[in-house]
Amino acid sequence: MKDSEITGCYRGRTLTFSYPSHVPVPQPVARYTYRGVGYETTAQGRVQPVSASPAAEVRQPVFQGIKSADSPMMQARRHLLMEASTAHRTNIQRSLDHRLSVAKAQGNDLLVQQLEAELHQLA
Repeated sequence: MKDSEITGCYRGRTLTFSYPSHVPVPQPVARYTYRGVGYETTAQGRVQPVSASPAAEVRQPVFQGIKSADSPMMQARRHLLMEASTAHRTNIQRSLDHRLSVAKAQGNDLLVQQLEAELHQLA
């Protein structure tokens, strides 16, 4: 325990604070990878690059090509995406048609022009 330079007063008496002296805490030694770059920590808490090893030099590519582009799973996924995209487009078309009919009923010519331009962009 070490006495600090900080003193205080408690109920009229001078009070000195003490704190434990610094005890070094050993750090875990481990290997980590951050965004594809390997590093390791030492027992002192320092960070250093990983030493080169033969196994580390043989790396697999991050993006490997799809082995079978026409697999049933890929075909089903492609079909599902196409179906969702057509449903989305149909909903946008329906919403625009409804907004256009409401704008015509209200006599808002500026909005009618904007919605017709949007319809031409969609087509």
